Amino acid sequence: MFSGIVEYLGSVKSCLNDNKQSRIIIQIENLEGVSIGTSVSVNGVCLTISKIDNNEYYFDLSEETFTRTNLSELKNGSEVNIELPLTMHKFISGHIVSGHIDGQFQISKFEKIDDSWSLALKMSDTLIRYIVIKGSVCVDGVSLTVNNIENNIMSLMIIPHTYENTIIKNYKVGNSVNIEVDYIAKHLEKLKND
Repeated sequence: MFSGIVEYLGSVKSCLNDNKQSRIIIQIENLEGVSIGTSVSVNGVCLTISKIDNNEYYFDLSEETFTRTNLSELKNGSEVNIELPLTMHKFISGHIVSGHIDGQFQISKFEKIDDSWSLALKMSDTLIRYIVIKGSVCVDGVSLTVNNIENNIMSLMIIPHTYENTIIKNYKVGNSVNIEVDYIAKHLEKLKND
C-alpha cells in the first residue's frame, strides 16, 4: 500500500520488452531501506525489486503491466515518480492507494495559473463513475484532489511543491498518465451489485 506522496525521482537506465521478458532498470539516488522483493511505486505502478546493482534497481514487468500502464512509453533517461510502501510509522498525507492501475487518461490541458498549474485529463467512460468532485485520484503515483468534472474532463490543481518534486513538471498535452481510482468506491459498487 502507498499514499500517493512521491518521495524520490528516478531515471530510467534501460527498458527491455521482447517476447520473452520485460524489464525496466531505474537509477534512484539515496534510496534506503529496500531489498530484493520490496514493492515500490513507479509512476503509481506497484513493482517488485528483482535485483539491485549500486543505485540501479531492476523491475520485471508482466504483459498486463505493459498493456494497462504508461510504463511501455518510457525511454532511457525518462524521469519517474518513486514512492516506498507505507509502514506503521509513516504519515498518510495523501490517500490509500494500492499501486494497481485502473487505466490511462490523456492530458487535454496543462497551464500555469498564478503560482499553480491547472491539469485537465480526458476520462474514460468506464472509470468516470468512480471519480467525484473533491474526491481523491492517483495520477502517475501522485495523490491529487479532483476540482471539477465536466463533459468527461477531470480538472486538478497542482501546487508548486508537487510540480517541482514530481514528473508533472514534464507533462505535455497529449501525454497519457496512469490512473488509480478510489478502490473503496470499486468495493462498494461490487457489494451493491452482489
